[in-house]
Amino acid sequence: MHTTKALIAASLALLCVAGVGAVPTVQSQQAHTPNATMVFTDQTTNGTTVQLNSVNLSEGGFVAIHDRNLTAENDTVGSVIGVSKRLSPGPHQDVQVRLYAIDGREFNQSRLRTNGSLTAMAHFDSNDNGEFDFVQTNGSVDGPYVAGTGTIVESAGVSVEREETASDGGLDIGLVPIVAAGLVLVVLVVLAAAVVRRR
Repeated sequence: MHTTKALIAASLALLCVAGVGAVPTVQSQQAHTPNATMVFTDQTTNGTTVQLNSVNLSEGGFVAIHDRNLTAENDTVGSVIGVSKRLSPGPHQDVQVRLYAIDGREFNQSRLRTNGSLTAMAHFDSNDNGEFDFVQTNGSVDGPYVAGTGTIVESAGVSVEREETASDGGLDIGLVPIVAAGLVLVVLVVLAAAVVRRR
């Protein structure tokens, strides 16, 4: 009888110890789930860069900028038009992203041409080489951070500043007709005054 009680007590003690030991393991796995947050607000740009207010990547990586083809065509790879430099784990402020300069892809433009919505997406540096290989590997390397069943993204409205076009002398071409008309008018006035004096 004493032997049975001792066995039961020992079994309960082992179960308790095993249960206590399992809790930290679960908590540890949950604490190391990769996560990312970004703040990407509406802005005006010269068409060559955009800026995120803040980025926090738990495992480090990149922020890729996607055009409307991300949603319109469901094209995750082909919609990438810009990527940040490699970001270390942790928070970053005022992250600049250069547009239309990505390894593995050629563009027929060098700047944004129209206003619209752009989407920022957080990506890993999964092979830890410091290069954004997502495009040139067709999405097999440096994939996006995921929350639930979707990628972690933020969208913003981007307005493009009017591109200044100037002649060699720095004069806005749009002003040339006005200046020319003014010069013609001055010449006519001078000629008219000369004619009046001769009379």
